[in-house]
Amino acid sequence: MMIKSNLFAQESQENKRFVKISQREDRCDLPKSVWRPLTENAYFQTWKGVTIDKDPTQIAAYPMLLYELRPKTIIELGALKGGSAIWLADNLEIFGIEGKVYSVDVDLDRLDETAKADSRIHFLEGDCNKINIALKPELLSDLPHPWLIIEDAHVNMVGVVEYFHENGLQSGDYLIVEDTNKFMWEVWLDWDDQAYIELGLQKVDDFRKWLMKHENDYEIDTFYQDMYGYNASKNWNSILKRV
Repeated sequence: MMIKSNLFAQESQENKRFVKISQREDRCDLPKSVWRPLTENAYFQTWKGVTIDKDPTQIAAYPMLLYELRPKTIIELGALKGGSAIWLADNLEIFGIEGKVYSVDVDLDRLDETAKADSRIHFLEGDCNKINIALKPELLSDLPHPWLIIEDAHVNMVGVVEYFHENGLQSGDYLIVEDTNKFMWEVWLDWDDQAYIELGLQKVDDFRKWLMKHENDYEIDTFYQDMYGYNASKNWNSILKRV
């Protein structure tokens, strides 16, 4: 009976897996108090000795999404040390996915030497305020689908996601906007860089407004979004599938 019940629950969840932003709330099942250590200690998380800056729920869910989606193109905005790009490329290799990873940052001098030496990754230096120069439309038009776009730069977010919306994102592609967890930013309000915190909180509001305008174009994948509880990750309502 327990097995049948669990199967029924899974089927029920599958039927409601993809939902519009108007059906979602800006809340999280994990209390606000846990987000200080989760986000603070994320900077200690490494892959092959290189900072990856992903929380535990993301580290668990991303490989499952990669295996299901099997993206031929991954575009990451915000390379930092390059650890997440290495991690993404390794997952593609593990799963036998013939895909390419493009990672963009305004300053590639911060890349770890391990990342610089990884020939599987195309690191591109560019400013997200000029995303059309960093990733020109003609380049995007040649990149095979499905795509996985990961916005993790926190610069010109609306302009960036709108650019990909207008230049290449197709039905079945995924767009993930990182760090849209309002709790995460609120617990950092005592941090020295108040301007950065305010920018993060503004990003949360701006993203929801943008998604409301495009709610017929994108659906939230609640399977990955709510795997560990409602919005239980650094990303709230921002694991999106293009309709």
